[in-house]
Amino acid sequence: MAANQSLPVLVLKEGTSRSTGRDAQKANVMAAVTLAETIRSSLGPKGMDKMLVSSFGDVTITNDGATIVKEMDVQHPAAKMLVEVAKTQDQEVGDGTTTAVILAGALLKKAEELLEQDVHPTVIIEGYKNAMEKALATIDKTATAVDPTDKKMLKDAAITSLSGKSVVSGHYERLAQLVVDAIVQVAEKDGDKYKVDLENVKLEKKKGESLDQTELVKGVVLDKEVVHPGMPKVVADAKIAILDCALEIEKTEITAKINITNPEQMKSFLDEESVMLKNLVDSIANSGATVVVVQKGIDDIAQHYLAKKGIMAVRRAKRSDVESLARACGARIVTTVDDLTKADLGFAKNVEERRVGKDKMIFVEGCKNPKAVTILVRGGTDRMVDEAERSLYDAKCVVRNVVQDPWLVPGGGAPEEEVATKLREYG
Repeated sequence: MAANQSLPVLVLKEGTSRSTGRDAQKANVMAAVTLAETIRSSLGPKGMDKMLVSSFGDVTITNDGATIVKEMDVQHPAAKMLVEVAKTQDQEVGDGTTTAVILAGALLKKAEELLEQDVHPTVIIEGYKNAMEKALATIDKTATAVDPTDKKMLKDAAITSLSGKSVVSGHYERLAQLVVDAIVQVAEKDGDKYKVDLENVKLEKKKGESLDQTELVKGVVLDKEVVHPGMPKVVADAKIAILDCALEIEKTEITAKINITNPEQMKSFLDEESVMLKNLVDSIANSGATVVVVQKGIDDIAQHYLAKKGIMAVRRAKRSDVESLARACGARIVTTVDDLTKADLGFAKNVEERRVGKDKMIFVEGCKNPKAVTILVRGGTDRMVDEAERSLYDAKCVVRNVVQDPWLVPGGGAPEEEVATKLREYG
């Protein structure tokens, strides 16, 4: 028994290092502060962009806090917590990710000084909680209520968000206006407040032209082209059918074999297939549809018949695009062609295939009261388009926040100063 007692018991796997107490606290704070320091220089209108190279060699150039921490390959568990801070801020608020990380880093740095004076961690946390409540109360006092439909106010808020982004500086007046118009278009009144679903403002990006060519489409832009060269490229006063099924002859669920003994049978078999497809197209035409957007495939023969009827068709549209289109033009998504009626069709003033950059895209414009719109982002290089999209996403979130919760605080660090002064008195 005595011999066994001297053997160490391994609880952790080999090669594991274990640090406790002061060392652990120091290491954790150090890691988090290092991450915050890395991001610090990208804050504000004079902030620097960061160039991030992934393990695959992909290069991202941005000063968007959330994007920087997502692209960084962070190993340390404490630093990973700060990455979570940025991600949560991005999901919930949409902007202010850099600030959130820097604040968290600064609070930890100060906590370390207190730890060195032998203040217990629980006491520090309690103090931070009290300070947070006081800070929130102070911010609420300094905030002024605004009218959520006041476009000038909303535009100012959007400009504040965009002016911190180096790529769009010089263009932010115009871009802010686009974002405000888009959000106001899709805002829905809910009692005496407004609700905005950000999914309804789609950002579609295409390289080419300049940032000035970025435009708001009161409708939806589909990154697809018309399936058949014989179809019309422009349809005015379009009646749009949206199908969640394939315009193809379905294969049977069970394995079946057909024995064909002579060529006539073969011909009648193939003819029957095209008759079935023709009937499908006829029922679409009978509903009065002039544009068909299909989420799955369209058979070649069906394409031919659609072209003969002068119907424009798009296949394999993304689920999200199909839903946006339905909201924009007021159509109902139909699962089988047999159910398609006139009441299911949506309406748009103009549906047109246009060449954008190297590709073709389909513009569905002039929907009556679209509850879904698209901002088509243009720019000279891929990096520029990507960064412009990230900047517009932030601005979109800011305007959404103001519309849903119409309070504004002064900018330029004034509320932070006020909070600091009040907390010093309180402390």
